[in-house]
Amino acid sequence: MQTTKKHFKVIINYNYCKKCGICSWICPVNAIIEEEFGKPVVPDPEKCTGCLQCERMCPDFAISIKQIEQ
Repeated sequence: MQTTKKHFKVIINYNYCKKCGICSWICPVNAIIEEEFGKPVVPDPEKCTGCLQCERMCPDFAISIKQIEQ
């Protein structure tokens, strides 16, 4: 039996984001990192495990995680 890895997309709404850094701090796999001036980015989307910690903890509701069909 073959298991396939689930893939997720991290969507950051920069209109809501206040660059607090909670998402990068809470991410257990360091999928979200802070760029210059605190802007959160996802340089390697494959790292995201879909744990939803960033989405739950964002005080500005600026992050959503979507599962991608592959």
